[in-house]
Amino acid sequence: MAHERLTRRGLVAAAATTGGVLLASLPDAGDAAPSAGLDRKILTFALLLEDVQAGFYADALRKARLQGELLDYARTVGAQETRHAQTLRHALGDGAPAPPRLDFGDDTADPERFARSALRLEDLGVKAYITQAAHLTPGALAAAARIATVEARHAAWIRDLAGLDPAPDAVEPQLSADTVRRTLEGSGYVR
Repeated sequence: MAHERLTRRGLVAAAATTGGVLLASLPDAGDAAPSAGLDRKILTFALLLEDVQAGFYADALRKARLQGELLDYARTVGAQETRHAQTLRHALGDGAPAPPRLDFGDDTADPERFARSALRLEDLGVKAYITQAAHLTPGALAAAARIATVEARHAAWIRDLAGLDPAPDAVEPQLSADTVRRTLEGSGYVR
């Protein structure tokens, strides 16, 4: 599901100019040895994902008329995604890119669209983190793992709210950098 187009607008048209260039240089499983330079590329890509997620939840809280558990989910996860982005921006220091311009179209217009898009976005983020983990140096891996585990909880929570199995796989499937790139480019969230 995470490799599907997110929705009508999806995730990142500007990924072609920001994340797309970066993703083209990200390794797939087993392709590259960890290094400080690769850490920077992967953490910069993770920051793009976190910025999109933080913006997505903020937009939904403004527009989607969420209630009950879905509102609790959006508030909690949105605050945590913002914290993830801050953490990554701090780790990247002065070279961290500015947050992208975002447009979520109708994906945050109502509770049903929001939930469907949140599920796909969270699943995509977990798979992206897991796939790139092997390419991080031990220090960067420790920092990314602290975020990835929370991302997995976000994915399980929204899956549960959507009435789906919160843990459908015994082992998290990997998702190639190219598949993540195509998904992001097809979505249109980043301007």
